[in-house]
Amino acid sequence: MLRDFHISFQVKNAYTVNQFIYGLQRLPLIGKFIPSTFYKIKFFKLLSFLITFIREVIKIFGYKLLYIAVFLILPLSLFKSNSSELFMHIYLFLAIIGAFANTEIFNPTKDKYYMIVLMKMNARNHAISNFLYFLGSIFVGQLVSMLILAHNLVPWYFILLLCLITIMLKFIAINIYFYRMKIKDEVINENKPKSWTLYFGLIILFWGLAYGLPYFNIIIPEYVFLIISVIIIILGLISIKSVFTYPNYANLYKKLLNQNNIFVSSEDVQKNTLIESNLKRISVDTSIASNKEGFAYFHDLFVKRHRKILSDSAKKTTLGILLVGIVLLFVIFLVPEAKSPINNFIMNYLPFILLLMYFINTGKVVTNAMFMNCDHSMLSYRFFRQPKTLLSLFRERLKTLIVLNIIPAFTMSLVISILLALSGGASYITYIVVFLSIIAMSIFFSVHNLILYYLLQPYNIGMEMKSATYTIASLVTYWLCYYISDLKVSSLTFGIIMILFAIIYSLVSLFLVYRYAPKTFKLR
Repeated sequence: MLRDFHISFQVKNAYTVNQFIYGLQRLPLIGKFIPSTFYKIKFFKLLSFLITFIREVIKIFGYKLLYIAVFLILPLSLFKSNSSELFMHIYLFLAIIGAFANTEIFNPTKDKYYMIVLMKMNARNHAISNFLYFLGSIFVGQLVSMLILAHNLVPWYFILLLCLITIMLKFIAINIYFYRMKIKDEVINENKPKSWTLYFGLIILFWGLAYGLPYFNIIIPEYVFLIISVIIIILGLISIKSVFTYPNYANLYKKLLNQNNIFVSSEDVQKNTLIESNLKRISVDTSIASNKEGFAYFHDLFVKRHRKILSDSAKKTTLGILLVGIVLLFVIFLVPEAKSPINNFIMNYLPFILLLMYFINTGKVVTNAMFMNCDHSMLSYRFFRQPKTLLSLFRERLKTLIVLNIIPAFTMSLVISILLALSGGASYITYIVVFLSIIAMSIFFSVHNLILYYLLQPYNIGMEMKSATYTIASLVTYWLCYYISDLKVSSLTFGIIMILFAIIYSLVSLFLVYRYAPKTFKLR
């Protein structure tokens, strides 16, 4: 069994190395200089071991420290109590939730698939050896974390008892799952409950018992807790035998470790849901037509048939801006003292609007719809990637994207101008610059999102994000906006800079698309 665990660890270390080197090869600029021969270098195996070790330490101690601090120590401060009884009361119900939600044995993972399905390792030996490591890491992590954070609240022997009942609850939960499998003849997957309503209902119930009862001054007394602990330990000891002697691990993992459980993640489910939702919102009206020609005709039909997908976000954003504007107008009329702060904010904090425009811009939503409902098919054709074709379609798409984003931007500019006038006013040039700069921000983000899509096309045929460069570029854009939002510069100065920058950026983008998009705009 120890040998099986050692082999599992070696395999996990091997594919960690592979993932690390593959990730390096996907990095922009330096990736092309990293050859596949790196997979043979022992240094990367050592580095992988170090990464795995650090990750395990964080998993064993870091997460547990955070768990104890957030779910136990913080609630005690909210209840304004240092009672050890309250600590153990909350811990008990949370441990019950954890026991059934995270069993390890009923958790289908890729390393189990590799070892049991592909490499034909003995299912029982793999399950038991990894389960024992799982229990050991929980026991040590919980023990150390509580000794560090709760030693002033709970005596050490009670801390030891809490760790012990955590382990016993795991055995009890697994034994109950074995019994359910026997009765219902179905495999339990802890990540995909048969009824999410029941699953979340039980979690809310035990959370209510953990935190709700103390709110009404109902706490499990120490002697009752000891009785419950003894019962849990006895049931746990009985369950240990069932876990170690269970005869059907091979059949269990044969059914549990299927492709859908291993390679279809929650992200895949969300993606499929998004696709289905988009399909329902596409117009199938065959009377839709256009009087345009060439790719302008092609794009016009796309926009008309996908109007709901493309415009919904802009409409909701515009409505939100109007509501906020109306509220601020009432504040100005009802609370005259608020005029000065509002005026000061508009006059000196225009850079903050840039960060706000980053979030409300619909560029990513629109490019996602373009790929999902058009480009993932059209990119299979060579003519679609010709420079003239790309530039022609880019211009049409840019016009559409600018129009979609200008609606909320124009609304925001108008609302801010009205608020500025009613809160104290400003010079005419300030009104003009502030108004136009917000429009310029909208145009900039429209161009920016579309050019990132064309130059770094991040999706594969399965509509999965596969470009590290695109992700990095998006993060850099966010952090630049965040940094700029904190700049202490007048709105007049910043507005003029923003207008000029948006004009220059838009012109340069057309050249970049024409020059590089034929090589970069392709399926991954």
